Amino acid sequence: MVPGRIEVEFDGEYPSMFSYKMKNYALLDERGEVLLKGAALKSRGLEPFQRVFLREMIELILKDRAADIPQLKERYAKEIMEGKWPIERFAKTETLQDAPTTYQEKIKGKSRGRNAAYELALRSDREYQAGDQIAYYVTGARKSVAVHEAAKRVSEWDPSDRDENVPYYLAKLDALASKFDDVLADPPGDAVSSQKELW
Repeated sequence: MVPGRIEVEFDGEYPSMFSYKMKNYALLDERGEVLLKGAALKSRGLEPFQRVFLREMIELILKDRAADIPQLKERYAKEIMEGKWPIERFAKTETLQDAPTTYQEKIKGKSRGRNAAYELALRSDREYQAGDQIAYYVTGARKSVAVHEAAKRVSEWDPSDRDENVPYYLAKLDALASKFDDVLADPPGDAVSSQKELW
């Protein structure tokens, strides 16, 4: 019972809720649409395909269909291995906060680590400035790579000679899905609570 002087704001009614951690949760509205709330479920650190996978996975949880998640993951893995996606599904876009020359000085001074976007800017014929954006993906044939060395600009991608790092992106898919292993082991009802970190 809420004391008389406390006012509670009514946000709405939702058939299902997935509670990830404090201020990070997902709601299923009456139209069947998924609403994600909180930075942990909308991380900018995820590649586009991971964000779509996460939303589809949470939708299955909200609809009490967590048992279908392995099939969803298998479909994504198959499409990655068969090269069915445009490179934009894998690409990260970063905004340069510093000029590449400033980045170089910080690297020399060991005040920061290497970053793929800045390394690409330095290798480019174009003169990048602070505020410019670079979209890139990861190449190679091993899941463990130094991203700043294996990164390639999206504009350089050749669809007739695909070179995205399949093992790397499969590992990213596995890592994301594994954060929900407890849900797979014990399918939820209307609400789930977990304090695990996503990334």
